[in-house]
Amino acid sequence: MQWTVRPYTPADEAEWDRFVMHESGNGTFLQTRNFLNYHPVGRFTDASLMVYNEHGGLGAVVPAALRLDGATRIFRSHPGSTFGGPVLRSTYNSAAKSIGILQAVEDYIAARYDAADFRPTPDLFNGVENVALQYAFTYLGYTQQTELSTWVPVAGRTPETLLASFRQNKKQDVKKALKQDLTFRKLETRAEIDAFHALLRQNLQKFGVEPVHTADELWEFKTSRLPDIAGFYGVFADEQMVAGGMTFYFAQANVLHTQYLAADLSIRSYSPAAYLYYRMLCLAAGMGCNALSWGISTEERGKVLNFGLVESKEGYASCHAVNLGFTKTFSKKETNDAT
Repeated sequence: MQWTVRPYTPADEAEWDRFVMHESGNGTFLQTRNFLNYHPVGRFTDASLMVYNEHGGLGAVVPAALRLDGATRIFRSHPGSTFGGPVLRSTYNSAAKSIGILQAVEDYIAARYDAADFRPTPDLFNGVENVALQYAFTYLGYTQQTELSTWVPVAGRTPETLLASFRQNKKQDVKKALKQDLTFRKLETRAEIDAFHALLRQNLQKFGVEPVHTADELWEFKTSRLPDIAGFYGVFADEQMVAGGMTFYFAQANVLHTQYLAADLSIRSYSPAAYLYYRMLCLAAGMGCNALSWGISTEERGKVLNFGLVESKEGYASCHAVNLGFTKTFSKKETNDAT
């Protein structure tokens, strides 16, 4: 097949989002323009691409942005989203088409950039198995990075079977918290979202970082941009929030992902965090999800593992998965010869 690559324009938004959510095999809401557009204009230099077959049909989209490292121009999966692309049509899940599309994208960007940095959708969130695309990166000589994530299968599970599967220390933490007069419920008001964000900031202060999203952005997710995707929950003791969580629902894979989890670190008599993790698992099981994702426990593209964090997640009977990234530097000859 022959492929034509061109830049994305705002006029393509409707076609792009329809393709990602209804026609692709590895697209999620994170790659839609509806999600990416929550970022203010000017935060990123968009470099997204659209790939068409010889009949003019859209075969793939690549959400991306320019990253400058000194004088080096890097084409990278859109930094405003956890996962990027390429996002391929569901019927294009073959080795030949995956390699062909990726080669066409590479030919285009090698003429304009010095390097490429891709973060495709992990298997856990794919609507269609997409190993052929992962192999295509290897076939074309990309260097792989591997991040470690954890998740728990929850289909058909009950609160009792979930708790029984935990390691002994986590069971004890949860049982102790269950003796407290705690309430787990959805966060509904702007004041509750602000309180959750403040708790999250408190948790991240020890690492010297701020939450990726502002309180205003969380409220926008809840009320207008992602009302059926983003969920907000809190654990309360006497109407005081002692823990909270934010989730994203990936409909194509029927997976609930915990985007943020935070707990009051000053409480020592019981573990609000353990209770929150338990209730999140019960929530996902009650929704009929296949899995609950805890996210990665690594930094620096997998080079650094937070052993304490991953061990804590493993205590809730978690399984392991990997998030793959792929990078490649284009030689001067490749760049200069490309047209």
